[in-house]
Parts: sequence; C-alpha cells; structure tokens
Amino acid sequence: MNNTLLKGGTTTYGQIVGILMTESTIPRLPGDPGHAATFPFPVRYGVIKNFPFTDLIEARRDNLDKVIDTALQLQGDGVRFVAADCGLFSLFQREIADALEIPFLGSALSLIPLIHSFLPAHKKIGVITGDTQILKEEHLTVTGARLADLVISGLDDSEEFQRVVVNRGNTLDPTALERDIIQTAEALFTQSDSIGAILLECTNLIPFRRELQERFNLPVFDMVSLIEFFASGYRLRRFEPHFL
Repeated sequence: MNNTLLKGGTTTYGQIVGILMTESTIPRLPGDPGHAATFPFPVRYGVIKNFPFTDLIEARRDNLDKVIDTALQLQGDGVRFVAADCGLFSLFQREIADALEIPFLGSALSLIPLIHSFLPAHKKIGVITGDTQILKEEHLTVTGARLADLVISGLDDSEEFQRVVVNRGNTLDPTALERDIIQTAEALFTQSDSIGAILLECTNLIPFRRELQERFNLPVFDMVSLIEFFASGYRLRRFEPHFL
C-alpha cells in the first residue's frame, strides 16, 4: 500500500470518463458509449435534462448552458475527462471545452484530420452517419475536416435505425441493424474505390465495428476509439527493461 496521503473532495472515486447523454431510453448494446460494459475502466454518466436534440441538428446554442452545467457536474464528480455520446456535439467542442478545467471530447469527427494525415494522399475516409439529412457540413468542417477527403453514407433508408434511434423506439433488432449498416458501408465503395479508413459518426453504430472491420479489411474508428485513446494517457504504466 502506498503511504502517500490520499486527497478527498468528491463523494465517489475511480471514474475515468464522464459521458454526456441526451435524454433517451432506446436499447443500447455493448460497444455503445451509453452501455457501461463497453469500457474496461469505470465511467460515470451525466444526462442532459430538457435538451432538444434539434439543437444539435440546427446548431442552436439556446440550451448550451444545460450541456455545460451537466459537464461541470461530471467534472465536480471527479472524472478525468468528459466525452459526448453523440457525434453532432462537434458543433460545440470549443464552447464546452473552454468551460471546463478538464478535457472534453465532443465527437469522433475530430479524428478525421488526424486519420487522414496518416493515409496516402489519394485515400479518403468513409464516414458512416445515422442520417445524411441530419449531418450538416458544419458538423464536419468545424473539426478541421476537408469535405474533399471524405465519402459519406448514411442509414437514411434503414427502417430499423429510423424506428429505434431517430424515432426513439424501445425495441431493437440487432440483426436488422447490422444488415443495414453493412449495406450503408457498401454504398461508400460505390462512391469511391480509394477509401483507406472508415469512421462511425453515430455512436449507436459502434457495436458493429468488428463486422465492418472483417467485411472490408480496413481500420474502423469511432467515439469509443477516441475515449480509449484518451484514457490511455491516464494509465500509469511502468516500462521495465527486458534486455541487457
């Protein structure tokens, strides 16, 4: 046992990330940030009360104070950083980050410039979103992404996604959703034969990451990738010499 005095200040301890959730009771599978079993480390959730989802679509800041208040509560609860459970929060990355004393991860879309910098110049990133009518150009460009580097496909025609995620259904058919996600990904390759990586904007798609990796033999990134990357920065690891 370490004899250093422990510092208090919060009611509970050990939660690495605080996850901002909009009010929703849709089913969530492991892999979705809204399912606590997704992570190999403790998480804490903060539900943003009375926050209209349309604000994320229309870039309205009328209720941004509710988001910031919930993020501040998570910060006060002792988490190391805060992450959002919807990729559309890219719009508010700067405002929320500036309101906190700890890091804020607003969207997997923020990974686009980084991922593209590692790819050959002619390669593009295939972005899969829940609905292309909801994902606006501003959601992408605010992250520093260039539209010329992207190919975008959405689950606009997926009855299962629209029924459950968009219209807040209380039951989910994982087989039907997986089928529709695969078909949506295939549509990326009808637009371009130069896709070097896939990025999932919508967090509800992440449980099917493995199926996409196996099907297309490409790296697939998402919000869980970003959260796990950032959490690794807090992992205390000692490197022992293995060779003389």
